[in-house]
Amino acid sequence: MTELFTHTEQNDSLANWLGVESVALVREDLLPNGGGKKRRALQDFSDGLNQINHLHLLSYAGSHTAFSMAQLQPELMVHLYGSHYGGGDYERAMIKQLNNLPNMDQAVGSSLSMARKFYTNRMLAKNGHHFMKIGGSLDVDRQTDKAVSQVVETLENEYHHFVAVASGNLLSAIHDQTEHVTGILTQPKAIRILKALSLKRARGLKQESLGKRMRMMRDIQDLTGALWDPIFMGTVFSYLKRQKQLPNRLCIWVTCPTGIDWIASED
Repeated sequence: MTELFTHTEQNDSLANWLGVESVALVREDLLPNGGGKKRRALQDFSDGLNQINHLHLLSYAGSHTAFSMAQLQPELMVHLYGSHYGGGDYERAMIKQLNNLPNMDQAVGSSLSMARKFYTNRMLAKNGHHFMKIGGSLDVDRQTDKAVSQVVETLENEYHHFVAVASGNLLSAIHDQTEHVTGILTQPKAIRILKALSLKRARGLKQESLGKRMRMMRDIQDLTGALWDPIFMGTVFSYLKRQKQLPNRLCIWVTCPTGIDWIASED
């Protein structure tokens, strides 16, 4: 089993910006092959693929899962059925980045049209094709569980963890280790409501506009030198900035891939 590093760092500039004593960042964006939480989560799944030439995924346009799998398995053809989600310039930048990968076959459209295409192809598929669960969710993610244990043990209970919530798997993994965790909901409103009801420690039914989140991520780029995404990390930071009172010590999980220059696409 391939071992992946866990990188945690302190950032005084973000601590000052948020008005807290200290901020620790878990830099999942620094993982290999573009990084991101999905890069860690998919490691064991990727290692277990045998005699598969085509991987099919129904998810959002420019999916992080498809991005990671195409780089983890360069000999594998990844077929993404990507639904538009209103991600503006970031969504367009991710779509463009995936289209530039030689082993990526990306279709983009409405949720209904993409679901129809995915299920039709699944019925017609022959040997050598594997169809992932919706959104690329996984039953077992030992790599992430191990990383969470390492981070929680290092920081102990002095830090409160904040993490973006899509599937909720990372939030659940952290909550198994410590009560000091809050998940920030990132999905469209209807899904946010469902996740808020089903997940412990999930917050953030209200979201700032995408434009405001984009501007905030530019400000944070000036503070950190890193450009993170406005959909997941922008939602986390805008939630933190809205709070009147925060824990003195924060651990923020940076779960998005790195190197997506969505500001250039906007301009």
